[in-house]
Amino acid sequence: MKMATSKRPISFSLLRVHVAVLVALASTIFWIDAGTASADVRSADIEGVFGTAFEIRPPSAIIVASNSGLVTLNFTVDSDLRIGSNKADVLEIAEGDRVVSTATRNDDGQLVALRTLVRVANAQPITKHVVGVVTGLSEGELSIQTRNGGVVNVLVPAGIDAPLVGDGITMVARLDRSSGILTAVGFELTSKTVERIQDARDKAADQAESDRLAEIAIEARSKHLSALDDAARAIMRVIDSDRTDKETLEKAQSQLSEIQSRFDELKGIYESAARNRGEEQPLLRVSGGLVEEIGLRSFTVVPEGGRDTNPFSVELTYDPDETTVDLPNALLREISRSAINPQLFSDVRALIEPGSELDIKYSIRDKVRTAVSIKVKPPRLVEELEAVLEHESLRAFHGVITLVEIDDSLADAQGIVIAANEKQGVKAAAKVTDQTEITLNGRVTALTELDTGQSVDIQFESTDGNSISDITGSDITLRALAIRARSSVPTEEENISGVVESVDVEGSAISIQPTDGEIITLTVSDDAPIVRNGAIATLGDVSEGDLVVTATIVGSESDQLSSLVVVARRNVKFSGTITGVGQAPERLQVTTDSAQVFNVLVTDETWVIVDDRRVKFESLETGMNIVNGAYSVTGRNGTLYNVATIISIESPKVVKASGIITEINVLEGTLTVLSGRSTETRVINLKVPETPLGENLIKDGRMIRSLLEVERGDRVDMVFYVLETGEIQKLSIVSDNFIQSRGTVVEISENNRFVVVELANGDVFDLWVSRNSVALLNGRRIPSLASLNALMNIGNEKQEDLTAVIPEVLFIRDSIDSNRGVIISINFQVKVDPDDGSDGNDQQNVVIETTLSGVIEAIDGNRWVIDGEVFRVDENTRFQGGTPKVGEVVVAVLVSRTHGDFVARTINISRKSSPISS
Repeated sequence: MKMATSKRPISFSLLRVHVAVLVALASTIFWIDAGTASADVRSADIEGVFGTAFEIRPPSAIIVASNSGLVTLNFTVDSDLRIGSNKADVLEIAEGDRVVSTATRNDDGQLVALRTLVRVANAQPITKHVVGVVTGLSEGELSIQTRNGGVVNVLVPAGIDAPLVGDGITMVARLDRSSGILTAVGFELTSKTVERIQDARDKAADQAESDRLAEIAIEARSKHLSALDDAARAIMRVIDSDRTDKETLEKAQSQLSEIQSRFDELKGIYESAARNRGEEQPLLRVSGGLVEEIGLRSFTVVPEGGRDTNPFSVELTYDPDETTVDLPNALLREISRSAINPQLFSDVRALIEPGSELDIKYSIRDKVRTAVSIKVKPPRLVEELEAVLEHESLRAFHGVITLVEIDDSLADAQGIVIAANEKQGVKAAAKVTDQTEITLNGRVTALTELDTGQSVDIQFESTDGNSISDITGSDITLRALAIRARSSVPTEEENISGVVESVDVEGSAISIQPTDGEIITLTVSDDAPIVRNGAIATLGDVSEGDLVVTATIVGSESDQLSSLVVVARRNVKFSGTITGVGQAPERLQVTTDSAQVFNVLVTDETWVIVDDRRVKFESLETGMNIVNGAYSVTGRNGTLYNVATIISIESPKVVKASGIITEINVLEGTLTVLSGRSTETRVINLKVPETPLGENLIKDGRMIRSLLEVERGDRVDMVFYVLETGEIQKLSIVSDNFIQSRGTVVEISENNRFVVVELANGDVFDLWVSRNSVALLNGRRIPSLASLNALMNIGNEKQEDLTAVIPEVLFIRDSIDSNRGVIISINFQVKVDPDDGSDGNDQQNVVIETTLSGVIEAIDGNRWVIDGEVFRVDENTRFQGGTPKVGEVVVAVLVSRTHGDFVARTINISRKSSPISS
């Protein structure tokens, strides 16, 4: 209900009291259903809404259940929505969450939220498992690089011993939904995953079982090295990026150095131990999709990980004389009836097509990854694709064309095709657009070539109908995705659709498995026209498994084939530009360089790759350039679909440059930059894109709206542009009288308005701090130089050696020859040189003790490895339970001086009994 309002205007101070009371009241009775209240603010009402989220209507509304009924609460860009203390959006609210909001009515009478607080209905934390490699450690937090390329940050509470960088880890953490924070509950190192198997090995009665378990232990080494290599590749992408800032770059380089050091150390120990024990050298593994055709010496795959992840591509070399491959039976039969696995990879590489899924074992030396053995997974027609085909087949109409009408005046169509199916007694009207794929007798054609009397299959682009009868009313017009017509035929001729079962070239015969019924064998005359993949073909070009668009015979009793149109079911290569993106089902319209237009379905099994990493379908946009694609043709009931197996896209190459602006045309949005030094200069012609650059167009540290504020002679501090077109993506310009540098503080004025700085080149400037100047001291913003001055004075009083350095300063000088200027931004850092008289050697005497449990992966002299952790044994190490062997589970107590190597104090052999986990 509404609160009573005064006829007199309420002051803003009184309003604040009312709002505070309202929020306090809502907090007090948070779990009690209530209605709404209001108070006048000039001509508008502020209402309080509190209750339970009943329905979520993203992106900008929710339905709240209150005592007074259902209330629709709308959100705008000005609404402040928080879950707990964190900013949120409507999508993060769940049904059942408790809602408290202040709101007002807009001109349409709709309730618009001002401030909204949400308390999650189920505050119970969610348990999550995080699996990967530790790539970073900081106080109370660690970073884990997962196998799918993502980085997860987890808080580590007191009492949990943090792992080391490079450790393989499975962590159990709790996710606080209200804050989004992951907190570690506990973790296990990689050794725990094979501990039960190693325990079972202790009890193995025969050598075969012991060998099997030993092989599993070797597999654990391979997985550990593979995980480290995955993490290293992901970090290298950060390092190689042109847009990585200095801080991120230094952090990534440090992480890579630690991981690479751990990898090299473990790899050396594993290889040495394998040689001593006569075991197979540990190989790394990766599974993924083949990006493009296999080259003479190398190939590229994108690792698996699902469409919600972004794993980066991996380039591998292979030895033409050594690398082997296991092929599925279908590919083996293409070699010969007697072909067996393994095959030499170089001999059969042409049979392995882009989009194929590969399991690869490889070695790595000097950063070169070399495939040792490869397994090609058999192709799958997944359940989802079957569902898509079933759904799509309901949209297909089969009949005879009764009308073709072309109308140039239509805004979004070329014309209309009407067809009738006399057996079903229904008609369909299809709207033909520039995206409709039209074929006649299997060949791409235009709407003008269609005519009445032609047999036709129409595939509609979209419908809410669930059956043909629902979408073929005489008064319904739908967009056509594809129209496949065949020349008019006598009534005694029949058409067969299906799959080619076998081809007998010498006997001029073909067997077809129709969409319904038994296999039909037909003879093919010499003059029977045959079309395959839209081109004239011979019977010898037709392959087993090809899809039969139409096989025409004269009469139902005839076995004489009069015409045949087929398409290859297996991968068809393509390239071109994405000119359309469709939903339900997900599909792309592709236009080739020869202006051919066709559509491809995209499923969860499609490898969609943009710039060497797998992405989701939602990332695709019109205008993207497909450099390498492949699709398989499938379908039913005579309706065919191109199902993409791989779509590889390359974004335009973006480069970075700097220089001096020599020409500018504001009207055309173009400028010319002279880049480089001395005799190695180059002229770069740039243009501003049609869409505003916004915060990516900056001059003198401030955003500008256009090139009107840019002048000849201005210096381009940084520009990112598309190499092929010169289109600007980000541009930062500095005026000629602006200086950006670093240096040290020489003196601060008594009134704290001026600071004398010495720049890195030795020049000294007297700089003024204006009202608009931005000053930072040790990372925090300060309103004036008073804070810096006070800190320096305290240091002088304590006789401490203080140094005020300036990592970065941007200022405008009064004139070209002046040594005065006004600060735009400056960053101060004060360093204290300690002189506490402490002995640094004391830190070296600190003893660190830790307990390690897991499988012994390698023993190389006095160097041992348990789950990737390297330590030494010496004459003081005590063994309990016997002398351990590689593959056994042990508990080791390790000790070390600060920054020293770990040495085993005791090693205890675990004799637990547990069943083998299947």
